[in-house]
Amino acid sequence: MKIVDMHLYLYDERFNTPIITPKIKLETRKALFVALVTENDSYYYGECNAFETDWYTNETIDDAQIQVEEWFDSIKDIEFYTFDEILRSLNHLSKYPATRSMIVMACYQMFFKLTDFSVAYGATISGLAEENILQLSQTQPERVKVKWSDSILNDIKSIKQLPFKPNIVVDANESITESEIVKLTTIGHDQLLYIEEPFKSLNMLNQFDAYELPPVAIDEKADTIDNILEVIDDFAIDVVVLKPFRLGGIDKVMNAIKMLKDKNVKIVIGGMYEYGLSRYFTAMLAQFSSYPSDITPEGYYFEKDVVDRAGILKGGSIYFEPPKVKSTKLTRIY
Repeated sequence: MKIVDMHLYLYDERFNTPIITPKIKLETRKALFVALVTENDSYYYGECNAFETDWYTNETIDDAQIQVEEWFDSIKDIEFYTFDEILRSLNHLSKYPATRSMIVMACYQMFFKLTDFSVAYGATISGLAEENILQLSQTQPERVKVKWSDSILNDIKSIKQLPFKPNIVVDANESITESEIVKLTTIGHDQLLYIEEPFKSLNMLNQFDAYELPPVAIDEKADTIDNILEVIDDFAIDVVVLKPFRLGGIDKVMNAIKMLKDKNVKIVIGGMYEYGLSRYFTAMLAQFSSYPSDITPEGYYFEKDVVDRAGILKGGSIYFEPPKVKSTKLTRIY
């Protein structure tokens, strides 16, 4: 199979509700898309989960565009016979995992048939405004993840008062300070399924006995397989959140899943405010997770999308079918 052409696109949609985290407030989500064109004029699309700025990781959309153009120039018209051959052409992109993930997403479809499947629904909310409460009550996810904030104790209490009983996860984004430790220990060990990234430094965990805190998950620190293995050896980490765009793609996540299951570490697959194309592949990996992952149904973040039927909510689970990208909605830039 030869890749003979490449198109790049941007897509920018407004969030239904602004995303507010300890690090940033997001009103819209700009994303880079690639289309790889093969010699038989088939188009294979990938979505990049990098952001416009480096607020979350160092790699930005501009970086991804530069790197994917350079990669395409190096492989154009080369015959690839296997998926592994294409993966070897990406070895130099270890410092650009979001770029690599986007390319792997597109190339995976060249060699593997996509299927229908269903996964558990795990909702993520930035706060408990009235519209969030209504949405949760209507959709009833198996797990609700809420961002750490000054109102976190009240937020947990409000979730517990919902007309159904979801598992609760808190995402702190490494933001909990010394002055907030009492608040964290008040939550205790058994109110949460786990808490993601409570501290900037994991050495803070050494201050606590085993059952003073909720089970701890790493997310931002799960940036390479080597780093993940080092952290779980050094600290009492219960859960690892694996994000394809941070690790470098589908293949890297599958390798990490196998290693962590061998060590009896729980796994969650994480997304990053994705559109329907990327969300399909995040959900595909979430079939192998230990807990409900960061998978949301169609329309949860965005009223419009580049893929129709991108996750249909059916009785507490989300049904996915192979995505078909509506390229006319994309703005071509290359």
